[in-house]
Amino acid sequence: MGLNRFSSLAGTLMIYAMVLSESWWSCHGCLDEERSALLRIQSSFNYPIFLQSWGEVADCCSWEGVGCNFTTGRVVYLDLSGIREEGLGDLYLNVSLFRPFQELQSLHLSGNFIVGCVENEGFERLSGLDSLVELYLDENKFDNNILSSLGGLSSLISLSLSGNQLKGAISVDELNNLTSLQWLEFGGNEIESFKSIHGTGYDLLRLRNLEYLGLNPNHFNDSTLSSLKGLSSFKYLNIAYNQLKGSFNVTELDALINLESLDLAGNEIDKFVLSKDTRGFGNVSFISLSNSTSNGRALPFTLLQSLTKFPNLRTLYLDENNLEGSFGTTLDKGNLWY
Repeated sequence: MGLNRFSSLAGTLMIYAMVLSESWWSCHGCLDEERSALLRIQSSFNYPIFLQSWGEVADCCSWEGVGCNFTTGRVVYLDLSGIREEGLGDLYLNVSLFRPFQELQSLHLSGNFIVGCVENEGFERLSGLDSLVELYLDENKFDNNILSSLGGLSSLISLSLSGNQLKGAISVDELNNLTSLQWLEFGGNEIESFKSIHGTGYDLLRLRNLEYLGLNPNHFNDSTLSSLKGLSSFKYLNIAYNQLKGSFNVTELDALINLESLDLAGNEIDKFVLSKDTRGFGNVSFISLSNSTSNGRALPFTLLQSLTKFPNLRTLYLDENNLEGSFGTTLDKGNLWY
């Protein structure tokens, strides 16, 4: 149902990459240069158990986690997720090792205890890989310094930094250079706000093509909302399990006229505040208010009343709220599921 829509864009991106090289897994051979590069990567990752099969056969396109373009023989897909065991210790990544893969489209490095990059060998070294559209860095130990190295990856469509060690106010100046970005995941960190060397304001985040932003969970509060005003293509916002409290001022997000799905689970919102002149949220069809009654808090009647101001709301999640009694007619809208 509604929650599945949050992952639909990511799935679409993967399909897009697969279509571009539909015969990855039946490649007849690979380039010597790229085979050698893969073996150097294996060595730099301290020869993890999951890559022991690399090198047993000459065709690196058949190696686990490697996909190639059938026509060119070049590596286009590289999945190194979770290949390092915790006993191998923390890793400083030498990103230059990935430069030989000139047609690389999708790079997965999640869950490898990566704490950062070798000095002068960060992700800025991949700025010449114009085909790179997916970069997954989830469940590592990157801190705020990782952001400064990402600005040159202008071809990225999908970027995930969930489950790392980003904290406090994070800079968006380099992120704003990712003009093709459609899907951005920051969940599972301790981020409190966005900042810029240019100050705050309407254009704090200038990702004009961004459709999905995942901030679940973090430490964002109500003041965060104004920094999202510049996301004109925005469709899906997941800001569940943050520190939103009291009134949720929709006027702050008036420019988000394309927003369709809003996950606010695990917050303590009392009501939505919007006027009849508010443009934003007019297309919202899905809202989650799950688990909004923690710490013995009752679900405010004012919150339910304010939901009637969303003309296209069709799916409403109210699970894990210890609801009792009758809703009355507050939510009696045609085709509303809850």
